[in-house]
Amino acid sequence: MQENNGECVSCDVYEDSTATLAGDHQSLKQKERDVVISAASGLRIVLLGKSEDKQTKLGNYIIGNQTFHYQKLSPIARCVMANGEWRVKPLIVVKTPNIFSLSVENVRREMKNCVTLCPPGPNVLLLLVKPSDFTEENRQTLKFILSLFGQDALKHSMVIMTHEDDKSNIVNQLFTDCGGRQYNMVEDNHTFLMEKIENIVHENKGTFLTFTEETIRPKSELIKPALNLVLCGRRGAGKTSAAKAILGQTEFNLVSNSSECVKHQGEVCGRWVSLVELPALYGRPQKAVMEESFRNISLCDPEGVHAFILVLPVGSPH
Repeated sequence: MQENNGECVSCDVYEDSTATLAGDHQSLKQKERDVVISAASGLRIVLLGKSEDKQTKLGNYIIGNQTFHYQKLSPIARCVMANGEWRVKPLIVVKTPNIFSLSVENVRREMKNCVTLCPPGPNVLLLLVKPSDFTEENRQTLKFILSLFGQDALKHSMVIMTHEDDKSNIVNQLFTDCGGRQYNMVEDNHTFLMEKIENIVHENKGTFLTFTEETIRPKSELIKPALNLVLCGRRGAGKTSAAKAILGQTEFNLVSNSSECVKHQGEVCGRWVSLVELPALYGRPQKAVMEESFRNISLCDPEGVHAFILVLPVGSPH
């Protein structure tokens, strides 16, 4: 042991060596993650959730400040993708339509689309959840959708909280299903989010998911086709009251205007229901009626209108 002015220098050497080793270990772990991700041709991420706006916001956030455009394959609600780069590695983000509003057949179609947009398949699934709006039916439906990617889909999944809401037991159960992996968009920490995504790929040794026909069969009450309804009637007929009654809601975020089309949405008995209030058209020019009707039908894309409901005030002779 060497001494310098009566002081032990071996301790300093030991501390420096320990710090160097710790730094080397951390660097080695990052290099291991990089090797795994590079071998798997980068990060291929699929976003799943109710809100397409939140998906777009998260997709933009993940891609960063790089210029990109979502590439649509169809004018109707379909999966779209964007290319980017993270740590000199290719990055693909696939945004899906509102999967909870699709029929079983369309869910299968869009999940198959996901794989074709990020070949050979996604290695990370991000599940966007608004805690106050996430039900047990949603969780079971989500499990069915994930089963389309195979039995290991949950190992590749992480919950993304879109709002700073209190977590319900249902959301906590979803956390458990996903191995406790979660991130809150309120955190606004891009590096932290990307490292969590990298860790998912690393933990799964660079494996990826593919579409499979072998799935758990959903219970009939858990995933049902979306329903698009149009309410017709003159001014003061009570269309808004009828919409509230059908959706089981007492208040709407959007206040209806008798001169404009208004769309309301909600879940009823496990089915996503869209209600469009058609403004009073009686007495208006035929061209205006046709234009308004066409705009009304376009609000029900891609499925179209399933039923028109004529609302009449109580005691009306017509």
